[in-house]
Amino acid sequence: MDLNDYEKLLDGAYEKIPENVKKSSRFEIPKVELRIESRNTYITNLNKIINTLNRDRRHFLGIFLKKAGTMGEIRGQQLFMKGIHKEQALDRLIDQYTKMYVLCKICKKPDTDIQREGKKIFLKCTACGAREEIKEK
Repeated sequence: MDLNDYEKLLDGAYEKIPENVKKSSRFEIPKVELRIESRNTYITNLNKIINTLNRDRRHFLGIFLKKAGTMGEIRGQQLFMKGIHKEQALDRLIDQYTKMYVLCKICKKPDTDIQREGKKIFLKCTACGAREEIKEK
C-alpha cells in the first residue's frame, strides 16, 4: 500500500467522524441547589440538572427518588422531597444516575439515548456507536 493512499484513507475516515465527537468539551453536571423548609427539601435547579443530563424527567425522578429513599413531586420548577437531605448525598445520587444512564461505558461521552426492547433497556451512544444493556443494581 502506498503511503499517499493511506493518508487519503485516514483523511476520509476523519471527515466521517461526527462533530460532537471531535469536540473535547468537559461534561459537567450542575451541583444541586437546596432550600430546606421545616422537614422538607427542595431542589431549586432541577430543570438545569435534567437538561444537562438530557433525560426524560419521569425516568430521572423515578430512579432518583427511589435511590434517595423518599417521596417527592415536582412543584413548579423545583423538586419537593420529604425529609432533610444533604447536598453531597444528592450530588452523589445524581453522579450514580449519570454513570448508569447517561455516560457511554466505552467512550465516556454523554451523547447517549435510552432504548427499550421488550423488558431490556439499552444505552446507545451516538458518538461511538456502542450499545450496552443497562443492568440495574
